[in-house]
Amino acid sequence: MLAACAPRGDKAPSTDESPESEPLPPPVPITTRASGLPGRALPVDASAVAPPLSLTASDGTGLRLRSLDARASVQEPLAFTELHLTFENPEPRTIEGRFTIDLPPGAAISRFAMKIGEHWQEGEVVERQAARAAYEDFLHRKQDPALMEKEAGNRFSARVFPIPASGIKEIIVSYSQQLPDSAEPYRLMLAGLPKLDQLDARILLDEPQGARRTTATSIGSTVASRQIIEVHERNYVPQHDLEVASYAPQRAMGIRNDDLALARIAVEGDTSPDPITDLTILFDTSASRALDFGGQVQRLGELVDALRAQEGDFRLRLAAFDQDMSLLFDGRAADFGEAELASLYSRRALGASDLASALRRASTITGPSGRVVLMTDGVATAGEQTAQVLAAAKDLERVGVVRLDAIVDGGLQDRDTLEAITTAGLPHDGVVADARLPGDRLARKLRLATLSEVELSVPGASWVWPRTVDGLQPGDEVLVYAQLPQDAAMTVVTEGTSTVRTEVPLHPVDRPLLHRAWVGARIEALQLQHDKLDAERDAKSRQRLHDEIVGLSTKHRVLSDATALLVLETEHDYRRFGIDRRALADILVVGGGGLEWLRRSDGTIAPSEEHGLYAMRGPEDAIPQMARNFDPDMMARNNGILGTLSQESGHFLASPYGAAFATGNDDEDVWGGLTGAEVGEAFGTGGLGLVGTGRGGGGTGEGTIGLGNTGLIGRGGGSGSGYGRGSGAGFGGRGRPVPRVRQAKVKVIGALDKDIVRRIVRAHINEVRHCYNQGLARRPDLRGRVEIQFTVGPTGSVPVSVVAESSLADSRVGQCIAKAAKRWKFPKPVGGSNAVVNYPFVLEYDGPPLPPPPRLTPQERAEQQRLAKLQRAQWKQEERRRAAEAERQRAAEALALAEAERTSGSPYEGRMFDVMSALDQGHADQALALALQWKDEAPGDVVAHLALGEVLEAQGQLQAAARAYGSLIDLFPARADLRRHAGSRLEALGGSALWMAVDTYAQAVEQRPDHPSGHRMLAFALTRVGEHEQAFDAIVAGAQRSYPMGRFAEADRILREDAGLVAAAWLAHEPKRADEIRRRAKDAGVVIAEGSSTRFVMTWETDSNDVDFHIHDRKDGHAYYGDRQLPSGGR
Repeated sequence: MLAACAPRGDKAPSTDESPESEPLPPPVPITTRASGLPGRALPVDASAVAPPLSLTASDGTGLRLRSLDARASVQEPLAFTELHLTFENPEPRTIEGRFTIDLPPGAAISRFAMKIGEHWQEGEVVERQAARAAYEDFLHRKQDPALMEKEAGNRFSARVFPIPASGIKEIIVSYSQQLPDSAEPYRLMLAGLPKLDQLDARILLDEPQGARRTTATSIGSTVASRQIIEVHERNYVPQHDLEVASYAPQRAMGIRNDDLALARIAVEGDTSPDPITDLTILFDTSASRALDFGGQVQRLGELVDALRAQEGDFRLRLAAFDQDMSLLFDGRAADFGEAELASLYSRRALGASDLASALRRASTITGPSGRVVLMTDGVATAGEQTAQVLAAAKDLERVGVVRLDAIVDGGLQDRDTLEAITTAGLPHDGVVADARLPGDRLARKLRLATLSEVELSVPGASWVWPRTVDGLQPGDEVLVYAQLPQDAAMTVVTEGTSTVRTEVPLHPVDRPLLHRAWVGARIEALQLQHDKLDAERDAKSRQRLHDEIVGLSTKHRVLSDATALLVLETEHDYRRFGIDRRALADILVVGGGGLEWLRRSDGTIAPSEEHGLYAMRGPEDAIPQMARNFDPDMMARNNGILGTLSQESGHFLASPYGAAFATGNDDEDVWGGLTGAEVGEAFGTGGLGLVGTGRGGGGTGEGTIGLGNTGLIGRGGGSGSGYGRGSGAGFGGRGRPVPRVRQAKVKVIGALDKDIVRRIVRAHINEVRHCYNQGLARRPDLRGRVEIQFTVGPTGSVPVSVVAESSLADSRVGQCIAKAAKRWKFPKPVGGSNAVVNYPFVLEYDGPPLPPPPRLTPQERAEQQRLAKLQRAQWKQEERRRAAEAERQRAAEALALAEAERTSGSPYEGRMFDVMSALDQGHADQALALALQWKDEAPGDVVAHLALGEVLEAQGQLQAAARAYGSLIDLFPARADLRRHAGSRLEALGGSALWMAVDTYAQAVEQRPDHPSGHRMLAFALTRVGEHEQAFDAIVAGAQRSYPMGRFAEADRILREDAGLVAAAWLAHEPKRADEIRRRAKDAGVVIAEGSSTRFVMTWETDSNDVDFHIHDRKDGHAYYGDRQLPSGGR
């Protein structure tokens, strides 16, 4: 995009009033020291591309992206993209992962689906705060949850569980996007991704008649027609994004369906040069900028060079900001060079991003008639929020700043915030430009004035969006939505420095994508109204708008700031969010012929998807299900013996190993809980039970089905094996074949014992017989041999099962057996690898012998030999791969053992052990070098930043240590748990870091008010900075709210007692307000603490931690979870 305009509806009236005084003290003054970290030279080519998506464990361990299958439909100026991603977990443990994806600016998430077992589990759009609480509740109840929400700017993140040990996790994400600038192509973001085993992309282009395209894509492709572009790569490292150029550059165009229309037009007008004589550049050095930080510094140098070449010499200042700010250069642009860039590069990307503070501090260094340029992603993770950021930008006018521009750099970005800042009310509006532009083009944009308050209208339309745009330059393009009568032509009227009427040719498109974009525009308009209202004075109006936004978002599956995508499993979960599972919103998918609806009311898709990714057929009353990969070891650890037995006992609707609510004719679904070890299950209540080796009530015959002394296949005194009369009380009549299933020689490749495999298959032989019975019902003379090949994964489940060979005339029997095999559970193969099993079955019945196999022709025999040779080669290749994998596993186990011995007796392991050992031995410089290297190599690793903070804290560099700890906030702004941890580290540093802790605690409480630890940490931090009244209000708010049942034992008592302590501190600090304090405490039900006490409160963040707290006193008293009372009186 050449430049971003600001479609902000009616522009807020400007005001000359000063912003309200802030509740916290002023930020730390600007320093002239870069960072206190060791210097380093800027490499000649320091640019790097951050990957657009990733899946990582909570400790920062990355999962390998094995394959990416992308499908897109481009209906310019809109596009819809669907990504099918397959990740591989390198760890031999089940983990919770964090999936992140940076979407194109203005994109809206449509779908998030996670594959568990053989089922795709869909996320439902629900209100965001409720979704966060529900996610943790699902974890607590041992369900398999997933939650996707907007994290910051255009970055969306999802918490995913479980990711099986050494297994794979498949995810589908789809999103719609606008293409507002014809100079910018449709872009499938691939650059920065690691080596892919497989990359497939299929892009469908809808072009109006007569359109001509000069180029197809930016990377190699085959073009089946001018409307279909396909890319297929294997073992591929993407170096570039896949780009498809616009067919209508710099030309008015539009699309419509019925009464909805969308146009893309270029704005015209007269502007004048806007020279630069005094420029202050605020350069963002927060932690989220770490990837490609060197490239960002280089682009800064190129911009300064270009400005100097076009403008001549001028006054220049460079200030680096994150949660604090350093002035790195103040002089003439001619004197700016490599030394200043190296100083900036040495500062490194650390800390949280406080935009409001940076703008306030900039007012202390800029000169009259000055200009300010922000080089940032626009994502503020610390300090005041949007309203205060805009006030700080407007306040720059008081010191003579006339214009503020922004250059957005990086995949993560918040253009909406930057557009609002650059048009906040200074004498001249600025632009938001893309750092990817060449330096000379960026310089020209900064030196050209903008068009502001350009009004847009469409004659005859009942609704138009946006109505006003700001910060444009001639030639910039803008999207205009309109609701027009069905046959009316579209004319866009722009009124700025001149009035221009633009006739827009509209070509028809299908409704789904256009309607999604139209709903997104309505949500944007409502969000703008919501943000303009005062939080306290207009609380009811804000809530009404919030509810309207949530309603639109959930109904049309357009994710917004107020909603999230949450996997729901049970009927109770759907009722909890007021969702009728029989009226679920259809899902937009990309099919073979373009955009299609996946209709979830009947589970069909039309036309059917050629690869079968979206086939979801089933009864109308089938409950969306969460298919599980059962891990016996994990089940035993989590549930204990009784819980495990209970889970294994079956359900009247389900197989023990099936989904929560399975449907269909599978053998286990048919029998449900009629088999088991209990007396009632064996002998039945009133005779309804099964006993013996077969499934016959009271019978012992394998292959018979009956109840009591009544059987379907007679075994009495009558002759023959068919329906006859005898002591068995058969039904009489014609004879019928008795099906028999024999097991042939099994072949296993991998670390799995054949005898165990045979024993488990034998336990499931009735499922094979059930499939054969179905075949006999269709064809009474059916018999033959079928061989099933299935893979036993590292967890013991069967992810793949196919028919390898079959002589049966009915192929459905083999398919039924293969499907049944995928439900079987085996022991984990040794070494965490896969095992491949070929298992043949001979299916016969009591009747004439099988006819001899037909004689093969020479051609058929040659083909059979060729296939056999190919299969032998595949077996050998698989054996070699398994051997190499086993060797790697043995090497990894040996390394783990050696590491355990090396770090024995230490609370640390791995690189943290190295850093802390060097620090303990007095080698602080070595420890710092190790920590910095670790941080540079793994910029998203939580523990690496903690290690760096520990070293800097030990060296007495508290400001640099605060930046290291603040990095957690910037990297995980939507994670209340990590905000609290970062706050605890900052709080321990004291000084200005304590105020930073207060800020992040407050944001953690806002994000998760249902976490009691947030309220108490905020209250005690406020007490430490002397804000006792605010501290009392904070702790009372926490004590008076409710929390999820069974989650936080005795949290209410702890918070009430904390409130008494805070009130006592307040009373001691302001004794003159004693009566008021006592009255407020009484009204809140708080008993003010009178005497001294010693309290220990331990907090942990996940249910997977098994933590106990043991207290010993000097009288040998002992209290713990099982016995909470000390004999001396403590509890």
